[in-house]
Amino acid sequence: MSEPGALAEKNAMKIFRKPRLTTGKGGFTILEVMVAISILAVGLMAVFTAQSRSIMGNTDANRQTVAMTLAQDRMEQLLALPYENLDATGSPITAPGGYQVAWTVTEYAADNYKLIEVEVAGERLRKNIELKCIKTRL
Repeated sequence: MSEPGALAEKNAMKIFRKPRLTTGKGGFTILEVMVAISILAVGLMAVFTAQSRSIMGNTDANRQTVAMTLAQDRMEQLLALPYENLDATGSPITAPGGYQVAWTVTEYAADNYKLIEVEVAGERLRKNIELKCIKTRL
């Protein structure tokens, strides 16, 4: 066994020992924080990029929808006319939003039908909208 004096001296040394300021436990290092911020920044950039592309896609879809609606409206107006009153060409009209609506009517007298073509163009459209329909003589 150990002597009582040596044990008391050992305990006294523990009492007067300076406490350690850092133990290496708990908290984050600056490097860990910087890596976490970098990962977060890359993730946020991806989200913002996806959001902006989504907004652009929705805007393009809205323009296409407006152009298609204008084409369908003009086609319905032309189909509602009597067969004899369909003229060969229509003067293009400018619709709100900068869309140009034009139409042509081609008569095929031998077969007793007319081909109606409606086209909507716009400078901000990716492609023009074209509709075709046949009106027959009843």
